[in-house]
Amino acid sequence: MNSILSSKRTAVVVALVIAAAAVGTVAAVQPSDTAAPDEAGVGEEVTVEVTLSELYETDDDWTLRGTTQLENVTGWDVVQTYPNGTTAEVSYEGDSEFERQISSSDNFESITVSITGDAPAVESFSYQPPQSFAAAELTKIVGDSESVIEAVEVHHYTNESENARQIIQDAETAVSDADSADAESDLQNAIDWYNEGEFDRAISNAEDAEQTANEATQSQDTMQLLLYGVGALVVLALIGGGVYYYRNQQDDYDKLR
Repeated sequence: MNSILSSKRTAVVVALVIAAAAVGTVAAVQPSDTAAPDEAGVGEEVTVEVTLSELYETDDDWTLRGTTQLENVTGWDVVQTYPNGTTAEVSYEGDSEFERQISSSDNFESITVSITGDAPAVESFSYQPPQSFAAAELTKIVGDSESVIEAVEVHHYTNESENARQIIQDAETAVSDADSADAESDLQNAIDWYNEGEFDRAISNAEDAEQTANEATQSQDTMQLLLYGVGALVVLALIGGGVYYYRNQQDDYDKLR
């Protein structure tokens, strides 16, 4: 009997824990749609747009903060949509950061935040993962607590870095098809120089890697053809030997007759 009661109590506790976890999972502001480019050249204009829903789950009143690393920002546009479909727009001109109080009395169905600015200069290059910047980060603030709702990262590049990346990628394809330690070493050197922002050296090493890999592949193909040729000769020799043996056997048989 005690065992049965204990099992029931355990089941109840587990059910309560699962229910609490489910409530904690659902109750959160979340992005329902995000539009942003995957990459942009330095100085290129970038627009990011994020729509937030579930605005009043968990907390009825909170603060929405937006920050960006875009430069020459024209401003933040915040479009608030009511349940009946009407909208109200608030703009924050020429600033890399804004804050907006969100209250349940506003009764918004959703909020769409958009920002436009220029992709900033690259401070540090990285081949993998590709260097990026924070085009927009939206944060929920309740008292002293902060949580990131959405962080939009965009890969940015210069003409030189993008050219070097493309040549390294071509070398990677060639090296992956070859079995060459020298080619792999040249490729790694190219990536290391890319990370240092030394694109001429990166390109030179990448081209060396691709050439070495191609030579290794050609050598391997030649060796394979030679092996095929040797194998064919062996087969022909076996066939010829078999025919010779068969004929000798036939001649011996005829003599015995």
